[in-house]
Formats: sequence, structure tokens, C-alpha cells
Amino acid sequence: MKANVPTRKKIKLEWFKSKCEINIERKIELEYTSSNILLNEIKWNTVVKYMLTKEGESIDIPSKSPMTFYKNGLPFLFLSTANNIGNKIISEALIDEDIVINDDIVQIKEGKAEITFEDAIDPKEQIEVRTRYDAITRKINVENKLDTEIEVIIVFKQTKEVTFVKADPKPSEIEEPNYKFKIAIPSGQSKKTALDLQGKIVSRVTKIRPEFLRPIEKSSKFNKIQ
Repeated sequence: MKANVPTRKKIKLEWFKSKCEINIERKIELEYTSSNILLNEIKWNTVVKYMLTKEGESIDIPSKSPMTFYKNGLPFLFLSTANNIGNKIISEALIDEDIVINDDIVQIKEGKAEITFEDAIDPKEQIEVRTRYDAITRKINVENKLDTEIEVIIVFKQTKEVTFVKADPKPSEIEEPNYKFKIAIPSGQSKKTALDLQGKIVSRVTKIRPEFLRPIEKSSKFNKIQ
């Protein structure tokens, strides 16, 4: 594979005459909320970026510069630069349609609800708040439909609503709130990652305060004496 980034007057031509290392980064970012963590199935995208790296002097490439990638001498991919860091040029992000992700729920164990109350706008009403902590297991299946082996990075981002408990396989890297899994997937095959999570599920219902409820009238029975 070869790549070409057209030069401009302010950029030294020598930088482009030497060979660069081409890396492809594929990343799947998982971020659950209390509204989607309990869904039976969730769809995610695989975001792919192409990076050119070489040793030596750093170079400043304007963003949105065109990039052309060649395979077997023929152009097959047209992109734009997003930014550059030192001697690394990074392309814009694309969605890789050849990587299929299925995120399915496996198990839910509902926790016991804790009930608290909040004031409502109407002084005759109050908000009943039910909070429970559910134990949730989800399985992420990543299928590689390309004709080559790839490496995919799955990033689970922990939030206040959904926290990490454990995973199989274990994370390759932990830098809270992010848990990263680096997974190699051969061509035409798939790999699974199981996540055990804790979800904070909160529901709110507005109700009339007990002191403003009308008492239930008891019916009287009269026995007639004949």
C-alpha cells in the first residue's frame, strides 16, 4: 500500500520522498446510558483512521489536505487529512462497513429499588424517585469481513450511570474512565467480548401528596327490623 499527500509551497518536498509507515486504527467506542443499557440489541460503528508516520523532522500539514492511497499501483481510497502530530499525519475518520458489531444483552439482575421523594412544582404534589442498581451482562461480537487480519480497539467509557465490574477477556489497558480492549480478528472470523456492568436505573413518578388525598368513604349497612 502506498499513500500520497500533495505538497504545498511551505512544506519541504524531502519529507515526502522517503518511505512512511502506514498504520490503520479501527476503534469501537461503547458508551452506555440508563436509557440504552437495558436494550436487547445496540448498534455501534467501527471508526477507521489512516496514519502516516516517519522518522526525522516533523512536518506541518494543513487540515483537509487531500490524501490518496494506492494498492497494486492503483488508487483505491481518497481521503482528507484531519491533523498532524509531530511526524505523524492522521486522516479524517470514516465508518468501516466491513466490520460488523452486534451488542446483545445476556442477563439482567434487577436490584432492590430505593424510594425517595422530591418536591414538585405544584405544592400539592411530590415526585417519587425509585433508584435501583442492576447487574447487567452484555456480549459484543465483532465480525471481520475483510480479506486480511485486523486489530480492533474496543473502548468502554464508564459513566455515572453505567460502571465497569469485569470483562472477558480482561481489558488490555485501563485509564479511567476508559477501558480498552485490543483484539486481533482473522479474516472472515469474529471475536466476542463479554462485559459485566452495573447500571443505575432511576424512574420518577409525580403523585399527589398523601395529606391532599380524599379519604375513602366507608359504606354503611343498615339492617331492617321487621
